[in-house]
Amino acid sequence: MDEKILSLRMERQCLLRKADETEYIALYRDTQPGQNVYWHGFGEPPVLSFRAAFDDMEFNRQRQLQRKLVKGRFAGGNLGWVMAEDMELFACLYRKPLTRPTPQQSEVLTLIENAGPFNIQQLKEETGLLVKQITPILHRLQEAFLLYEDQYDGEWDRGWYRFAEMFPDVDTRRYSKTKALKILLQRFAYRTVWFDAAMAKAFYRVPEKEIRKAAERKSSKPS
Repeated sequence: MDEKILSLRMERQCLLRKADETEYIALYRDTQPGQNVYWHGFGEPPVLSFRAAFDDMEFNRQRQLQRKLVKGRFAGGNLGWVMAEDMELFACLYRKPLTRPTPQQSEVLTLIENAGPFNIQQLKEETGLLVKQITPILHRLQEAFLLYEDQYDGEWDRGWYRFAEMFPDVDTRRYSKTKALKILLQRFAYRTVWFDAAMAKAFYRVPEKEIRKAAERKSSKPS
């Protein structure tokens, strides 16, 4: 049975036969968030190593340029890339609400809301804060899905926008965390064939008790 699971898993993850573009997009969808490959240059797009029958770095570079792949802080605050149509799903799962912003967080958020977008250098000039102070503020506001860093190419000079401005149709409260996780686990199950809570925890960086809760609820149709 283990050999059968492994064989089917490798087939579904395109490790036995490399994926064409259509298969690749489906695989990417089911294994999001995509990560930048370790030791690649700054601004390089994510890839699914050894899966594509074509240059998927260039393919994803074009998807990134067209904003079909979009950046966010998911899975424990780590940067990742998701397909634009799935931003709502991942925002509902990973959003960390900011209920008591600090005065500096409020200052940066208000500035961008009223006169953005700004890059970090412009924020430094407007607020008088140091870059080392601004960066964690932006990251925390990004985790709350209040701000969005528009990295559609490999340039260093990236603008920070109101999240709602860039994704006006995204409702960060449409799904409960459990419902969002349930949808993703269905995709994960198809690609892994068999998994346990520890495997899903390692992949999605969500506590095992939340994974079990989502997995044990009445099944719905795969999304």
